[in-house]
Order: sequence, then structure tokens, then C-alpha cells
Amino acid sequence: MLLSSLCPLKRSLYTFWVLGLVLVPLRTQAQGGLLDDLEEDNPCSVELISTVSAYQVGVPFEVGVFVKPIKDWHGYWHSPRDGGDSPEVYWNLPKGWKVSEPKFPVPVRMVETGNLIAYGYKNPFMIRFVLTPASSEEADSAEALLEKEKILITAAVSWQVCKTTCIYGESPVKLSLQKSSAVVVDSRGQKLLAIWNSRYPKPVDQIRGFHFEQEWRAGQGPEGSAGAWTLRWARTKDDVRPAVPVNWRVFPHGLVAGILSEGKTRPWNPNPEVHKDLKLGKQVTFFVMDAGSDFHPGQLGATMVPSPGKAKGPVPGFPAVEWRGKP
Repeated sequence: MLLSSLCPLKRSLYTFWVLGLVLVPLRTQAQGGLLDDLEEDNPCSVELISTVSAYQVGVPFEVGVFVKPIKDWHGYWHSPRDGGDSPEVYWNLPKGWKVSEPKFPVPVRMVETGNLIAYGYKNPFMIRFVLTPASSEEADSAEALLEKEKILITAAVSWQVCKTTCIYGESPVKLSLQKSSAVVVDSRGQKLLAIWNSRYPKPVDQIRGFHFEQEWRAGQGPEGSAGAWTLRWARTKDDVRPAVPVNWRVFPHGLVAGILSEGKTRPWNPNPEVHKDLKLGKQVTFFVMDAGSDFHPGQLGATMVPSPGKAKGPVPGFPAVEWRGKP
């Protein structure tokens, strides 16, 4: 049948009918493609890794929660800024066992859609914990503990990973450990966690060869600011390590109520009358915005990452530094 032989009304109806036959499958196919993208192989997997295969009563050991986004997807640091949500680990531990706070490796700065600034990871990352087995006194009874040769540790790890879209998920993990009269090292687990050693920040008071100081100035800064927090650091003259160029990246920690602005490092010339043994240093200033009524400087925190030479992150001998504000 020729379209020109139809009256105008029927011709219009026929056109819509033909377009419907053509476009509906295309639309369905397009939707299917999007769904396929969202339902592709799970964009993130999680593994629980232990440094021991057999534990000893009351003796702490390290475990790692290895979060592994697939290629081109990224996850988030504990203080993601404008980004998504960091992983959360919900432990199911045997009676009397204890777990430490998580230790996150240093992040990278990412610019997401809409010029949002996020701190996170473009590659798999390891979150570390210390598990402390129950002592015999904390268990039901010493006899019951001795009878139990194996224990099962389970946890649920919630995560968010993003690409052009963001997906939430939860991964169950588990770890079966043998009880022993002495700790037995898991060589694979110990090696994997050791690879990550240089990626975790150390407290300021554990860093050698540097002088650190901080200053809180209440009410200083732009309008609406609760105050300015300045960090200063410099190498001491007795530090004999090579004077390689160091590019410092500083990541402010998140606040329960309020925002800690990003800061840019700049030179600091220590006063020779006050600091006689210091070389040229660096400093950075953050401003606290929209602080809650319960805010105090002790809530402040920042992670400082030195990248010596052409390195893209911390290396042995130049660890990342974790600052904590003074109450």
C-alpha cells in the first residue's frame, strides 16, 4: 500500500503506527543497554585478609578489608568531601573479641561531574583493622575456649563506587581461624598488608626529622568562618636525608557539623630567633565554615601526603602525616 493513496488523517495514523513499530524496539534496546551497564559484573568486590592463620588468646593481629572496584570505577576515603560514601564494615565477632577503628590509606583528589571535589581511590584499596581475640577470662570459660578449635569471623561491608553513575552495594566477608597456643602467620596475608605499609599516614609525633606546629585562631577568616587552622612544618637541620623536592598534598578531614575548606601549601620562613635549627618549611591554612554549636578545635584533622621527586604518593622514608587539632 502506498502512503500517498491514504487520506491525510489515515496517512498520519499510519505514520505514527510505523514509527511506533520502529522506535519502541529501539527504546527498549536502549533501556536494556543501560540496565546491562548497571547490572554488569558487580562493579566492586571485597575480600577479608588476615595476617594470621591461627590466633592466640588475647594476642592482637591485623586484618585488611580489601575493597576492589573494577576498572574505571572509584571508591571513597573516610572524608570524601563532595563525593560519595566511604565503605563501612559491620563486624560480627565472637564473644569478647574487639576491633580497632579503621585505618584508610591516603587518597587522591578527584574532580567529578559538576566540578565536585572528591577524595578517594581510583584503584583497589586496603582498609586495616586490628582484631584482639578474647582472653580466657572474657570467654564463656577457659574450658569452652580450649574445646573450640576454630572460630568464624564474619562482616558485612557496605560500599559505594562511581563511574558515570554511582552504585551502592554490600558484600559479605568471612574469615575462618584456627586457635593455637602460639600465633601462626599467614604468609599471603602478611605480604599483602605489608605492600600497603607506606600508604597509611602516621601521627605527627611519630615522624622523625621534622618540626611540626599548629595554630587555631577563632573568628579569623571569611565571613561566617568559625576560625582559621594553620599547620606549619619544616625539616630540622639534623635531618640528613637527601634534599629531594617534595610536593605536599593536604587533605582536610570531614567534620560532624561543618566544613573544613581546602587549603594550598605555601612557603614558611621560620623565625630564626625562635626556631634556630629549622630549614625553610611549608604551611597551610584551613577555614572552618558552617560549624555547629558543639564545634571545638579538637575535632579538626588533616592528612598530609608528601610525594618526593617524581613519586605519585608517599614512599618509605617520607611517610604521610596525620594531624589532629588541639582541644
